[in-house]
Amino acid sequence: MIIALTPNSCIDRVLHLDRKVTPNNLHRVNHSVEYAGGKGVNLARVVRALGGEVLLAGFLGGFNGLKFRHLMQQEGLEGVFLELPGETRECQILLDGSDHPTEINEKGLTVNHQDWQTLMEKLPEGKLAICGSLPPGDTLGHFQDLLQRLPAKPVVDTSGPALTSAISQGVLLCKPNEHELAGIVGSKLNSMEEAFEAASQLYQTHRTPILLTLGAQGAALVNEKVHHVRSPSIMVKNPIGAGDSLLGAYLWATDQGYAPEEALRWGVAAGAECARKGGPAFVTREGVTELYQQTRSLQPS
Repeated sequence: MIIALTPNSCIDRVLHLDRKVTPNNLHRVNHSVEYAGGKGVNLARVVRALGGEVLLAGFLGGFNGLKFRHLMQQEGLEGVFLELPGETRECQILLDGSDHPTEINEKGLTVNHQDWQTLMEKLPEGKLAICGSLPPGDTLGHFQDLLQRLPAKPVVDTSGPALTSAISQGVLLCKPNEHELAGIVGSKLNSMEEAFEAASQLYQTHRTPILLTLGAQGAALVNEKVHHVRSPSIMVKNPIGAGDSLLGAYLWATDQGYAPEEALRWGVAAGAECARKGGPAFVTREGVTELYQQTRSLQPS
């Protein structure tokens, strides 16, 4: 079983606007949709679409917490959560026909050290994937302590100091994008080759495998070698959640016994399927399989 833990869960509100976003102007919504949101939720949607066993986990609070559970259950997803004071946050995703949406995200619930411990004690055995930003408060120290105390190494998909900490502690796998990787190494990466070299140096230093997402260029798994899979050619509808979909399919495929480089092909296919369909909620096994057949692993370096 894959356990998708989102430390800062949210309600995603996708708003389709009548025109381009412009400051200081009224915008009307032609159509809106609400989802249980967060990187771990997106990952879980894809694992479930591919036929895998997955469980959500995280912290919820207030009326929005109840709404989150309702929206999650409508999709057939199950989860283990710790209820906290306050309200689960909302994230507004504004679609106006541009290449990339405008996002407005609230901060979220405050989580303390005991909250982390209590949630961990509630979880069943499984492959733990910690996905998304940390909640407000002094949570980096809690997160570092969590990584040290876990009985098995987790997969981590986060950003900033939490991502740097996870890599330095030698977790099972980390999934940065190029921008996040540049932040870790402290320098601009001007080419894909420079990104591969930076990821390789991190692996050699900390022995943490890096699953590097590259947008339209696909993704690379960096360990002793660099395995690069290019994305199939698609018409992009909405790229949000593509990286989460990629990680979900990669973890599903490794659980199915695929070698890591083949699992990467499944991941890249799922990321492309998400982008062309408009989000992880619309990913299908048939669509991922179609795109998987169009992917090819490039010569490892």
